[in-house]
Amino acid sequence: MSRCSLAVRPTIRKRARRSFLVLFATLIVVAFQSPLLTRSEGPPVVFELELPDFQMKPSSESEVSIPSPGVSQVLVHILKPAADNIDYSAIGTSINGRPTGGLSEVLTGVRGKLVKIDLKRFPGYEFVDGRNTVEIWARNRRGRTYYASFVIKTATQNWNDEFTYHVEPAPAARNELPPQVVLLEPERPVEIRPSLQNMTVRMNGLASSSNDIVRVSIDGKNIPFKIVTETGLRQLTRITESERTVAFDTTSRITPNTKQMVVEAQDRFGSRTQVFVPVFTRKPGATPVTGQKYALIIGISRYKNNVKGIPNLDYADVDARAIYNFLQQPMAGGFPRENMLLLSNEQATTAAIREALTNFVARASADDLLLIFFAGHGAPDPFALQNLYLITYDTVYTEMAQTAMAMPDLRRYVDRNVKSKRVVLLFDACHSAGLTTEGTRDLANNLANLYLEKLLYEKEGRAIITSSDVNEASRESRKWGNGHGVFTYYLLEGLQGSADTNGDRLVSVGELFRYVRQKVRLDTGFQQNPRMLMGENENLALSVAHPH
Repeated sequence: MSRCSLAVRPTIRKRARRSFLVLFATLIVVAFQSPLLTRSEGPPVVFELELPDFQMKPSSESEVSIPSPGVSQVLVHILKPAADNIDYSAIGTSINGRPTGGLSEVLTGVRGKLVKIDLKRFPGYEFVDGRNTVEIWARNRRGRTYYASFVIKTATQNWNDEFTYHVEPAPAARNELPPQVVLLEPERPVEIRPSLQNMTVRMNGLASSSNDIVRVSIDGKNIPFKIVTETGLRQLTRITESERTVAFDTTSRITPNTKQMVVEAQDRFGSRTQVFVPVFTRKPGATPVTGQKYALIIGISRYKNNVKGIPNLDYADVDARAIYNFLQQPMAGGFPRENMLLLSNEQATTAAIREALTNFVARASADDLLLIFFAGHGAPDPFALQNLYLITYDTVYTEMAQTAMAMPDLRRYVDRNVKSKRVVLLFDACHSAGLTTEGTRDLANNLANLYLEKLLYEKEGRAIITSSDVNEASRESRKWGNGHGVFTYYLLEGLQGSADTNGDRLVSVGELFRYVRQKVRLDTGFQQNPRMLMGENENLALSVAHPH
């Protein structure tokens, strides 16, 4: 090595050291700044919801709250730049699962396109107390589909499904919470024997509002009321959070000609809420099943892909086994074991469920009873939120279309293969251990139970109850029967006789469904509200109650 090369080496080392320090400092800066540089704000907003009746400005929030269901018009904004490539004919909307093409008008606006939905144009589209859904689909000229769902919750709600509630907000108080009325007695429609000339009915309840209650009446007659004390309010926190609550306790006399009783509360703004309590002179008894009894029971707690987006559950399989065992008991009419199929955990694959919905359910004839019970996950596809599925043991989270049970497919299997006119469907499908959103878009609203009801219910022949309302979680815990879902816990309790409200020692579909719904609501502080439709099977007997 020449002297020249030796003399140059220290200089090279200094330059290399400087370059290393500069590079190291640069890496440190990049490391600290990289979250800012790589942070994604997500896809641009395409849809916004606006409710002019309540002066609610356009919002992309997936769930909003309003005081009452008094909505006459819904506006959905389709924003630029997406709106520029969407034709008017490629836009669809629905309210509570019902298409609204006949109610809708699409206009061009400064921000894009505007869909105006007139809820008063045809009956049946009015918002209800509780939860309502607005959905919109739009396809651009390149074939890309955009979708969004909005859940609109009302502060008022129907506390008892057997009663009819009607809210009339005062014109000047649309954004104020109207009165809420909770009847503690009677708990159900009033039945009067035809032989009686008259009967006295106790009317006991609460009326609350965001302002003062000024009047409470029964059938148009004003009745006295008193302010509920703070101690009393603490006992009623599950029913009302209002700071202004009054209690009433009176009696009213009815005759066999009385068709209904009307309880009304009015606040100082003039807003009114009415509760209509039906009165019957005779209620039909439960109708025993004369044919064979069949049951398909599915419960999935352990999932094959539980570490890849589908968490295991604690008690869904326990629930299924409990229903399976109970139905074989004499008090449940003794379902023959050979007429029952239990698919639990690894048995409940997509292929096995499809097979059961093809061949097993077809064994029940028109006069037989077919009961279908499902406990497990129900969820939208994370990459196509408009597509809803029942999640099976072997579902792959990122491949739902190929590996899960699509709701429309479930409908086709039932329509094609079920011959029975006595079908009872029990679904506990939206558990609080919901599917993960890691690495995918937010799952947003879960409308699985809404579409189970819409797709499977038929007034003639099918009764369906789902464990929770739109976008609600179904709960399970050791507190219910040492390990059950709250829905199944009260199903079993009701079938064992607690739901026999008319004392005929038979538990009918109607009695069971109403019992389960009210018990689940009360025991979860109205955070879980089962949905139910009974149709012509309301009086069908499901079990024999124990004698008291």
